[in-house]
Amino acid sequence: MAKKAHNSFHTNQQRGTDMRKIWSTEDILQLHLSRRVFLGGATALAGGVALGPFLPGSAHAAGGDLQIMAWEGWELSDELADWRTKNGVNVEVSAIGNQDDVTSKFSSGNPPPFDAAEYNQGYSDLYIDVLKITKPLDKAKIPNYSKENLFDVFYDKPTWYRDGKLHGVPYAWGLNALVYAPDKVEKPASYTDLLKPEFKGKIAIVDDTLATWPLAATLAGFGSKFPHLTKDEMASTFENLVKYRDQARVISLTYGDAVSLMVSGEVVAVLIGWTGIPVETAKQGLKTEYTIPKEGATTWCDAWFMPPSVDNEETSYKFINEAISPEIQAKVVTRNAAGVVSSKAVELLPPETKALFDYSDVNGIFKAAPLLGIPPLKSAEHATYADWVAAWNEFKAG
Repeated sequence: MAKKAHNSFHTNQQRGTDMRKIWSTEDILQLHLSRRVFLGGATALAGGVALGPFLPGSAHAAGGDLQIMAWEGWELSDELADWRTKNGVNVEVSAIGNQDDVTSKFSSGNPPPFDAAEYNQGYSDLYIDVLKITKPLDKAKIPNYSKENLFDVFYDKPTWYRDGKLHGVPYAWGLNALVYAPDKVEKPASYTDLLKPEFKGKIAIVDDTLATWPLAATLAGFGSKFPHLTKDEMASTFENLVKYRDQARVISLTYGDAVSLMVSGEVVAVLIGWTGIPVETAKQGLKTEYTIPKEGATTWCDAWFMPPSVDNEETSYKFINEAISPEIQAKVVTRNAAGVVSSKAVELLPPETKALFDYSDVNGIFKAAPLLGIPPLKSAEHATYADWVAAWNEFKAG
């Protein structure tokens, strides 16, 4: 069985992207790590991870076999154990090392027959409009996808819902902001506080472009324009970010590496972290806190989608429906220190998980930090995704 994301914080080696499998280099150079890539390639098994029960002779009975791609800790292995047993479902999981694992899997000429997979909202336009690898869903088969069960920001919104068709079912969300060690430094009120002398060589920047690029644009005064910046504005964004790079001890490959650096005392703050970091450092005896400086935070939201190659459609619908049920929502976000999409799940959360976000004003959270996509793949007016990747690699090399 796959290890949970919050139990395994190793270096991820799956950074490369073979563009021959997806697009030409001029379209897009590579896709980077998700904020939750805590673990290494050891668990991203080529053959997947089986989540029982495997019932002999049951492949064609009840729910049958279900193949999914999921981030570790989010595959619902524990949460849906009873459901699998009751329905005779055998789930095979292929762990996601980075979002490109999903992209390349389903954009190939002969995609495998997976039944469900996860994707970050930043890839919505790419998956729905460009690659067309999301199968439109029948909402009638997902009764938990309803106004009554979901917060308004997750119901029939353009990020997942286009031209009267639902392409993705929002599943979990969170905020990326600043994490610091309160016993070692004062609480930063602004990201610019990290430029103070006491932080020299004591901060980490994480190699998570979905979180770092929007923040960098904000710090440079272009936050409201991201991801549609001109090349000059993009250049100014990275020029401004150099100040923070000069303060950093390291550009961390993963959030797991950042956790290790904080626990060892090598760094006292992470420029763009998330709510799971304090949970992990606490397990290793270090108190850290997550805070939103005056410049704000960035948001993420993952969704389940059904590839066109699905071969157990009915069970996939049931699986996705269970994933957004209040009870399952409460369990999985508690384990991962994230936010629920089900408004009915809030009352089921333990106090410490509920306190992570102001559920009385979810609309306000997403208004202040709207969900953003990646820069355009092609544009005559704006810096493209390839431009951003090239600038980011140059920034890191510096």
